[in-house]
Amino acid sequence: MKVNRISKVYRPMREFGKLLKDLFNPKKSTHFWIRVTKEFHTREEREEFIYATLELLDNETKVKA
Repeated sequence: MKVNRISKVYRPMREFGKLLKDLFNPKKSTHFWIRVTKEFHTREEREEFIYATLELLDNETKVKA
């Protein structure tokens, strides 16, 4: 049987390896990771967390000119 289309091979362990490199070598990495809570007790607590996360992203990210 002949297959005429080319299929891309997905390699999940490569992605996992990149994740581990970023986690264990943060100085060399161009990414950073944050831990996010899934559940909050009040809506105000959720809003405060969102604003704190946005502030962290604003402080950590840089724009190349």
